[in-house]
Amino acid sequence: MKQSILLGLLLVLIQSAFAQDKIVKLNGDEIKARVREIKLQEIVYQHPDSLEGKLHLIPKAEVFMVQYENGTKEMITQSVVNQDSEPITRTPEQMYELGRYDAQHLYKGRGAMWGSAASGFVFPYGLAGSAAIGLVKPKAKNHPVSDVAYLSDPNYVKGYEDRAKRRKWGKVAAGTGIGLGVATVFIAVLVSQVAFMP
Repeated sequence: MKQSILLGLLLVLIQSAFAQDKIVKLNGDEIKARVREIKLQEIVYQHPDSLEGKLHLIPKAEVFMVQYENGTKEMITQSVVNQDSEPITRTPEQMYELGRYDAQHLYKGRGAMWGSAASGFVFPYGLAGSAAIGLVKPKAKNHPVSDVAYLSDPNYVKGYEDRAKRRKWGKVAAGTGIGLGVATVFIAVLVSQVAFMP
């Protein structure tokens, strides 16, 4: 038993030693790093193979996104302009990721959840209604976005709608579960009332 606990701890330590974050710059370059702190104007990081622990700084104005070793992403959404006062353009991949990020944080899908809950209440017929709700693809133009100008970029719209669709299916599943749960409780109460009738 002690050996398996020690082995588990050793594996966790080894994984954390090799864990790497990734800083994605606006120009598409990637920096393998261990992000230590994100400040107001800059990001503090270490190189993953640095033995002396020297800290490096990169201006946030040069960074598009930080992807952490656990898979989570943090978009560095600062309004950035270059020396000529022209906005820095993003690649199609960056716009797609920005759309996904906005959908993850701004798309709520409450209507899909409550519609599926009402539909799930009339089991088994309501499952078809829940499936129909989930099949309707959410449109980016009908939901909150971080900047309306992004809606003119097809890559942003595709990223938003792809991520919103996944979130919507999650909301549909949760709503169907709520509807089925309420229906089960309702039927149980009804059956118990009938069973105890004189």
